[in-house]
Amino acid sequence: MSKTPIRTDIRGLISIALPISIGTFVQFLVLLTDNYFLARVGESAINGAGNAGLTYLTFGMLIFGSATGIQILVARRHGEGNDELQIRTGRTGWILHTLLGIGLCVGVWALNQGALGSLIESSDVRNVFEPYLGVRLWGCIPYGITFAFTAYWTGLARTRLLLAVSLTTAFTNLVLDYGLIEGNLGFEAMGHMGAAWASLTAESIGFVVAIALMFKVEPRFFKLPRKLDLEVLNAWWKISGPLMGQLMLTVGVWTSSFFFVEKVGSTQLKISHIGRNAFMFAFIVTSGLGQTTRTVISTLIGAKLYEELVPTVKKLWLINVIGCIILTHGFILYPEFISSIFFDQTEHIDMMSKTFTTLFIAVLGYGSSHILLTTLEGAGGTRRAFAVEMLGAGMYFLVAWYLTSPVGNKFRDIQVIWRVEWIYFSFIILGCYIALRNGKWKHGLESLR
Repeated sequence: MSKTPIRTDIRGLISIALPISIGTFVQFLVLLTDNYFLARVGESAINGAGNAGLTYLTFGMLIFGSATGIQILVARRHGEGNDELQIRTGRTGWILHTLLGIGLCVGVWALNQGALGSLIESSDVRNVFEPYLGVRLWGCIPYGITFAFTAYWTGLARTRLLLAVSLTTAFTNLVLDYGLIEGNLGFEAMGHMGAAWASLTAESIGFVVAIALMFKVEPRFFKLPRKLDLEVLNAWWKISGPLMGQLMLTVGVWTSSFFFVEKVGSTQLKISHIGRNAFMFAFIVTSGLGQTTRTVISTLIGAKLYEELVPTVKKLWLINVIGCIILTHGFILYPEFISSIFFDQTEHIDMMSKTFTTLFIAVLGYGSSHILLTTLEGAGGTRRAFAVEMLGAGMYFLVAWYLTSPVGNKFRDIQVIWRVEWIYFSFIILGCYIALRNGKWKHGLESLR
């Protein structure tokens, strides 16, 4: 194997992805705990908090899209051996994310003064949604800056640092969920608001840990530039702009489907939120391998090691699909047992079980499409990736609206509504195939200067 600035054998790829996936796994345990405690509070609690969490995540995609662009740029500079431009990129990133976090706080607060709540039909769900989001939105600032730090580390494949932040955040959230939602550990019971305060506190503590780690490993990171770094800003916008639009479109359309389902029925919405969080089993694998794909592809292109790209993508795809199958096998082998954790009535357990079968097929599409899409992004083709996402998300929105509308009310079965995921991932795979088939991506689809 050629000497590279990054390992591309299976063991090396797993070593990069594993810390990210472990952190995601712990976050999954937090979501599972959230669902468990909120379900005990009541159906309106899990539905209102779930929709508020998705709304927060939708706007947070602007942060994640920006951070992904920083990661790709840092990896490219690392592959080129340009240490000076690498640190300038990271330094500019955290300044941008501070401003972005403040802007999101203001924007989400303004929308939460009735505009977002008006989209919810049930007053009980709305009465949970608005105060819950009113607390969560303040996390945009620590969440945003922390993502700038972790993007820098991921671009350099130093993902163990990211794991330390993820574990701190997740375990803090876990303990505070237990204490604040039901009034354990000497805390006063706060119900669904306890979950909101637990998440905000956990993100803030994770932010403090990230600052401490960055001071230790890269103190240059905090040196403020004397003037705007236009070279870095132009490169950042060229890569991150389309990614921010793409990811916000993806999650925004997905979030809208939960608002559609809320009009179908409360039980169907609860099943959808549990199904959404169960999808985290697949995300445990794809989060690590997707981030790894962007870093590895960008680094190899920067180092001009084009011959290693296709074999590396094949390895990443194989690891991703196998990992998704291993972690979601319960969706197809024992869905009734998983469903019985959240439901008591036989009818509801049956509905949830059938939805898990639908989800398993969707997971296979997710595992394949995600590696293709992150390959396109890592090669600098973020505009093409945005176009692919517009194709998939557009079809998703139309079909989700139809299946939950009075016109398509014969499809009220929630497991049928969730088949929209099959359509979405099929179009993503098709779009990526068209974008990658000519092989130009191997030399970088965009100049990052």
